[in-house]
Amino acid sequence: MGRIMDPIHYDKIADKLIQFHSKLPDTQDLELYSAKSDVVGVKIAIAELLTLIDDMANRDEKGWIR
Repeated sequence: MGRIMDPIHYDKIADKLIQFHSKLPDTQDLELYSAKSDVVGVKIAIAELLTLIDDMANRDEKGWIR
């Protein structure tokens, strides 16, 4: 059946997430607590997604995903 995705697709997804992360404002520049909380939450979610994408890419490379 083959791979779900080519390795380059994992890299592209991760790259877009990193680009989005870098465009988020610095929490020190935000006045509202809710805005700071939202930005921190999104940054944490992106970090978790990057970890999951890396794990999926490793499993796919080993042939564990079919």
